[in-house]
Amino acid sequence: MPRGIPPLTQRLIVAGNTIPVLGEAAVVGNGSELLLLDTLDLQGNCIRRIAPGAFEGLSNLKTLNLSENALGSIASDAFRDLSLLHTLCMNRALHQLPAEQLWTALDPRHLPNLTQIQLVGNQLRNLPEDLPTSPKWEMLDLRDNLLGRVGERTTSWLQQHPSLKVYLSSNPFVCDCQLWPMYLWLKNTSQVGDKKKMTCHCPQPLNGTLLTQLTAEDFKCPEADAASYVFLGIVLALIGATFLMVLYLNRKGIKRWASNFREACRDQMEGYEYRYEHDSEPGVASVSAVV
Repeated sequence: MPRGIPPLTQRLIVAGNTIPVLGEAAVVGNGSELLLLDTLDLQGNCIRRIAPGAFEGLSNLKTLNLSENALGSIASDAFRDLSLLHTLCMNRALHQLPAEQLWTALDPRHLPNLTQIQLVGNQLRNLPEDLPTSPKWEMLDLRDNLLGRVGERTTSWLQQHPSLKVYLSSNPFVCDCQLWPMYLWLKNTSQVGDKKKMTCHCPQPLNGTLLTQLTAEDFKCPEADAASYVFLGIVLALIGATFLMVLYLNRKGIKRWASNFREACRDQMEGYEYRYEHDSEPGVASVSAVV
């Protein structure tokens, strides 16, 4: 970090350098007193690691920009002493950073007044079910990541914080049955500022389709249908097995009924044959008389 920064500095921009590690009290550790600093811009400095207490001594800081870096490690208490910080920008700054480190570092206990969080273009693949968030959060920008869906528990949490605005466009959403809770949330909320721009990435027939244009029919999973057919097959097999078991247990009665039925049919047929032979003689006689 540069030395000799005037103590009355309120806005400091340090960009385009190679600062791989922000150690403890990195900004004021060189003897600078920056009690009035309210904006710190550290874009594009190849920062890879942020150590515990890296921003100590900046108790008046309100805006911190760490965008365009290559963060692979953030200490859980990297942002301690930033009790007045309200805007944190980390766009295109997370390089193979474990997601749990990010959310742990954003713990409201370290950043009690944080309201604006920008995480655009960071290849985040999912959101934790229990976001370590604060009711004071007003904006969470997650555009241009790799989110396939927002889980049901996460959407439930978001519904409990209606003042929080979320941005989710330019993510490759998977529009299958597992997206249903998120779809219902989108249909009934005004929290998502760019929901009219959110599109499906897959399955292929829905690629490019706006999420707001989907219908309930689009959320049927083939796996679920296959499972239904399997279940139906099992039920029919059980019914068939039960029927065969009943037949087996009542085989003697069925055999006796079949025998009686056969005898009854035989008696009936013999009666028809007798009547036919008896009634045929007058016909023959009449024919003879006519001849």
